Amino acid sequence: MPTDAFGDIHFTGLGQKMGKYVRVSSDTPPRVIYHLMTQHWGLDAPNLLISVTGGAKNFIMKPRLKNIFRQGLVKVAQTTGAWIITGGSHAGVMKQVGEAVRDFLLSCSCKEIVTIGIATWGTVYNRDSLICPMGGFPAEYLLDEENQGSLSCLDSNHSHFILVDDGTHGRYGVEIPLRTRLEKFISEQTKVKGGVAIKIPIVCVVLEGGPGTLDTIYNAITNGTPCVVVEGSGRVADVIAQVANLPVPKITMALVQQKLSVLFRDTYELFTEGKLVEWTKKIQDIVRSRQLLTIFREGKYGQQDVDVAILQALLKASRNQDHFGHENWDHQLKLAVAWNRVDIARSEIFTDDHKWKPTDLHPVMAAALISNKPEFVKLFLEQGVRLKDFVTWDTLVYLYDNMAPSCLFHSKLQKVLLEERDHTAGPKMPRVQLHHVSQVLRELLGCSTQPLYPRPKHTERPRLAVPVPHIKLNVQGSSLRSLYKRSAGRVTFTMDPIRDLLIWAVVQNHKELAEIIWAQSQDCMAAALACSKILKELAREEEDTDTTDDMLALAEQFEHKAIGVFTDCYRKDEERAQKLLTRVSEAWGKTTCLQLALEAKNMNFVSHGGVQAFLTKVWWGKMCVDNGLWRVIACMLFFPLVYTSLITFREKKLQPVGCLTRLRAFFTAPVVIFLMNILSYFTFLLLFAYVLMVDFQPSPSCWEYLIYFWLFSLVCEETRQLLYDPDGLGIVKMASLYFKDFWNKLDICAILVFMAGLTCRLIPSTLYPGRIILSLAFIIFCLRLMHIFTVSKTLGPKIIIVKRMLKDVFFFLFLLAVWVVSFGVAKQAILIHNEERVEWLFRGVVYHSYLTIFGQIPSYIDGVNFNIDQCSPNGTDPYKPKCPETNEDNKKPIFPEWLTVILLCLYLLFTNILLLNLLIAMFNYTFQQVQEHTDQIWKFQRHDLIEEYHGRPPAPPPFILLNHLQALVRRGLLRRPATRHRQLKEKLEKNEEAALLSWEMYLKENYLQHRQSQEKQNTEQKIRDIAQRVDVLAELLDLDRVKRTGLVEQRLVSLEEQAHHGAQALRWIMRALQGNGFSSGEDMPPLGSSKASEMKDIGLERKPEESHPPYHVLARNLLYPGSHTLRFPVPDEKVPWEVEFPVYDPPAYSAEHKDMAVQDPFSPSLESLLKINYNTMDGLIDRQSFHGLYAVQDGLPLNPMGRTGLRGRGRLHCFGPNHALHPIVTRWRRNLDGSIIRKTLKKMLEVLVAQYPLSDVWALPGGSLEPGETLPLKLKWILRREFWPQFQNLLKQGTEVHKGYLDDPRNTDNAWVETVAVSVHFDSQNDVEMKRLNSFLQGCDPELCIRWQVLDKRMPLHANHKELLHKASTLLGAYY
Repeated sequence: MPTDAFGDIHFTGLGQKMGKYVRVSSDTPPRVIYHLMTQHWGLDAPNLLISVTGGAKNFIMKPRLKNIFRQGLVKVAQTTGAWIITGGSHAGVMKQVGEAVRDFLLSCSCKEIVTIGIATWGTVYNRDSLICPMGGFPAEYLLDEENQGSLSCLDSNHSHFILVDDGTHGRYGVEIPLRTRLEKFISEQTKVKGGVAIKIPIVCVVLEGGPGTLDTIYNAITNGTPCVVVEGSGRVADVIAQVANLPVPKITMALVQQKLSVLFRDTYELFTEGKLVEWTKKIQDIVRSRQLLTIFREGKYGQQDVDVAILQALLKASRNQDHFGHENWDHQLKLAVAWNRVDIARSEIFTDDHKWKPTDLHPVMAAALISNKPEFVKLFLEQGVRLKDFVTWDTLVYLYDNMAPSCLFHSKLQKVLLEERDHTAGPKMPRVQLHHVSQVLRELLGCSTQPLYPRPKHTERPRLAVPVPHIKLNVQGSSLRSLYKRSAGRVTFTMDPIRDLLIWAVVQNHKELAEIIWAQSQDCMAAALACSKILKELAREEEDTDTTDDMLALAEQFEHKAIGVFTDCYRKDEERAQKLLTRVSEAWGKTTCLQLALEAKNMNFVSHGGVQAFLTKVWWGKMCVDNGLWRVIACMLFFPLVYTSLITFREKKLQPVGCLTRLRAFFTAPVVIFLMNILSYFTFLLLFAYVLMVDFQPSPSCWEYLIYFWLFSLVCEETRQLLYDPDGLGIVKMASLYFKDFWNKLDICAILVFMAGLTCRLIPSTLYPGRIILSLAFIIFCLRLMHIFTVSKTLGPKIIIVKRMLKDVFFFLFLLAVWVVSFGVAKQAILIHNEERVEWLFRGVVYHSYLTIFGQIPSYIDGVNFNIDQCSPNGTDPYKPKCPETNEDNKKPIFPEWLTVILLCLYLLFTNILLLNLLIAMFNYTFQQVQEHTDQIWKFQRHDLIEEYHGRPPAPPPFILLNHLQALVRRGLLRRPATRHRQLKEKLEKNEEAALLSWEMYLKENYLQHRQSQEKQNTEQKIRDIAQRVDVLAELLDLDRVKRTGLVEQRLVSLEEQAHHGAQALRWIMRALQGNGFSSGEDMPPLGSSKASEMKDIGLERKPEESHPPYHVLARNLLYPGSHTLRFPVPDEKVPWEVEFPVYDPPAYSAEHKDMAVQDPFSPSLESLLKINYNTMDGLIDRQSFHGLYAVQDGLPLNPMGRTGLRGRGRLHCFGPNHALHPIVTRWRRNLDGSIIRKTLKKMLEVLVAQYPLSDVWALPGGSLEPGETLPLKLKWILRREFWPQFQNLLKQGTEVHKGYLDDPRNTDNAWVETVAVSVHFDSQNDVEMKRLNSFLQGCDPELCIRWQVLDKRMPLHANHKELLHKASTLLGAYY
């Protein structure tokens, strides 16, 4: 749509705030505007549309009410993601909304609230500044209230403006039709978020207002839009609020006139009688739709905030909306989830009015998970949702399919899918399956874990029970619900559903969700450690710093959870707690808690006293841990001491002194293996040193051969460690794990250097280089000794410090090299000319510069101590450096001494003072950092040593070859698999494992309760609780004040009522006495006032009990159906023809039916009307009424029920009564076993209903009778012709429940519908006639729907048909 005014709007002098604006024609399609808002302006589709209407001029509100309104409005907009639509001008209610948004944005740093102003272009002041054919970016707009005159300025606090132009100037209200169409269009859109699709709800909020506001409210109510009227804001809002609690018959023209005189004092004279009639009629219709009308009263119980009132109004409207089955409650819950208002869900939805089945909550549970709404997840769990039933294979696929694209795990998953597509050479991207997820998870958890989800074989179908191409929830029907319609053998559950859901939450860094799900988990300690590992791995790859910090913080929290649970377990039972450490967890890839903690580098967990006690137990093997080290060494040196009481064992079977296994238990203990290996290693080094220094002969001696044999045993042990794979990880993974260890790298380096030296040593020509290389190998073997010291609590952390400092030195050398090379090159270039010897270049540039740092300053650098004998003038002497530049006469240096001295001083300053002190500071920082965690680091590193010697053969090198030979025989010849000692990895029996996990889960609950109690005792939490209680008390005090005021007013009204009744009684007594001659005949003084009756509706909050309306209601709807004709407004009190109504001037309307052969004249001319015979049979047309004779005036019959506001016959075929037939076919609703279902002790019915083409609602299978026909045409549409006679017999056997006038929207003053409703009930489920009826049901139109529907007052049925159903259910004594 072309326009010459669009772009950004900047309000001059009001800061940097920018808005968007566009000028549109009044006939612009709403679709175009909505596309502009969502696509070009970039607005997200709203979860709620709030249309604020009311006074366009400034008005005064009570300060407290103003604050409540402002806070509530922005709160509901901010929490639900709503759009606020107003008139956009800087006056009246629009100004109130703008200031509310402004105050909110100033008080917090939340994202901007979308506030859209829809105004008339011709009424905007300074609008010329907005005209810019190429777009204003920005357009400068001046807000000038002083000079605006009758025009209006735009409000600077709105974010977007739609300016409607119809070519007029200064004419208000032009935008109303477009605004109505746009709001209706938006409310018909469906927004999908988090798996839930809802039609965008709309609510109208009313403050103050005049005649236009009343029209807006009436149109909103007519269209089914709920309205919230703020009482106390003035004028129209107060008129409606004060009569809203009255029965409709009591809302009379006199009462409305009295209210207008009070609330419209300035403009009351403008209200003519016709206008008063129109207002009364509209107010009556508004109040009649109580389900759509909510009055916000300050201080009303349960409605302290406007946001609660708005959301309650929407839910009340939804609750009272016609629906089938549970659709209504489902829709309300979807709205609450979309708004993220768990408080509304608790107070308004999960009540005693409706009992929720856990399976009904599964679709919204999925939506809450995807939308990351932990409060709703917690609520659904409280309502009985079991995660084990909720999480299926299909559900997990759906959840991973709907991960946020910004999530790192999502991108890793996409990489896996791309690799699979490239591998299979497929054209399309494969769908996410759980084996793809498992592939990514194994990268995060480490390859020591088995895949969590198996890859389906090519020969078998995928394990998906129900294919899920596109799962979407919508208000009409929930396709996601199909995931939970379980059929035997089809639904595939996972091994541990809670684990699967926990992983899904953790990989997305959903903290609250992960904590809630973890609280439900069974294998909780392993789950917490696995989550910590996953989060740390993801944090390592995450690029966003804030997300990384959040992940690491959450990983730390999970580690603390694992520590907390393990602490409680260890306090209760040490042995069972240690079993939890080594138990093989099938759910987490057949790994253990200890292994997960080590993989995640959870030092706090590993350094826990219970874990260290377990490691100590493993270290000492089967011996008691309190054996002294000296005892062990003594037994090692003289093994018969093992059979004495010097050494004690834990197991009783090892206590006998003569037990042979006692010796084996001693020498297989890791501590003994460690000490023997130390002794062996020291012996190897001493022998190696002896050979190098004393016995290194041209041909190897026996001692040297012994070293080679010893080294061979070391090589065999390293090979065993490389190939040892008890978990079946594969050679590649084992190799990567082996080389990941620093000490293994050092071992390989030492062995390779030794082998290189041995090769050179065995060649006579390279004997000496071989000795040199072997000497270097000796150094590396000595460095390997540091690994032994890690077992020491004192030396172990120091070794870690040294390793960390080596990293510091490595980075320091880069800085030092810059200064060394720069100074060395400059010095060499200044002093020496063209030095061509590379070795002397290196000496001059690097070596001498490096030694200078340590004080060895070259003597010739300043020219004072220059001695030409110490150098070679031409650089020909290989043992002397080349001389500096000298003169040819006296051979004195000619280089600038002052420059070299300055360079030397600067060099020493930066290297000796700056860089070396920097290195010392780095070392100090590293030392302090490690020293703070010395105990943790040592305990963590201690495990590696214990594990190494726990799995090591007991014999030390070189005797270890015997163990290797034994293992080779077992695995190579006997084909026995490698075994792991049960102490570090133990697979429990199912019963034992189940009991252990139940015990762990019980203690986890205790841990969580203890944490909650600690949080409550926290000082900050106490302060928050006290502040919250003070706020609640303040609100209660305010409520009590308001209630007391209302109670006083109520008592005053009651007192006035009593006085009024007393005055009436006295008046009756005085008249009686006067009639009997006891009075002088003087006029009686006034004895009372009727003011009390006028104030009945003020101050009282009660729901009126209204009976069936005495007059037709549907027949007086202002807009006649199927046309643009408006009826004359007829208030309830003016309906009877007997009541005078001088201003009554209804329009005439008679539609022409081209498809009807029989119909009365289209234009009611007197001649054609005189041919009609009323109150009798007029040919085939029956013009007799069931209510007797009806009056005929001016050739036209009068509706026996009174005025309708329209003359003519409307869309009906005949003047007078139009007869119809409505069969009510019912049967009992039954269970599968045939028993009748009851509700509130009453039997439930099912009724036959139909939905005809071009109709949105359902109806009874009946309708108007054609002249001479016995069955309605619509009934014939759904029955086969051969069944018509039998159905007529059923009607004759049925019971008549209604015969007479039908309140129909098509009725007019001169034509109306009269019907006969016959109840046809099948009492038995085996009724032959019912079975025949079902077999003869048909649809002549594919769009015609027929169904048996449970009878309920909320069925989406025509309102007059509901009255007939109510009578039928009353007749049968059934539930309605």
